[in-house]
Amino acid sequence: MTKESDVHKCKNCGCIVAIITGGEGDLTCCGQQMIEVTPDKAKKLIHGMTRPGAP
Repeated sequence: MTKESDVHKCKNCGCIVAIITGGEGDLTCCGQQMIEVTPDKAKKLIHGMTRPGAP
């Protein structure tokens, strides 16, 4: 089950998913369940994300 504002990451490819609306079920990527990232790690991951061409 996912909750609003959770952040999950794929162990294999590194895909990061931020949950906007929670719900039942598990998140999967690359055929495996994604892991939930702690709030401190999530802030670092999301802050480090930039758009291509952004300064």
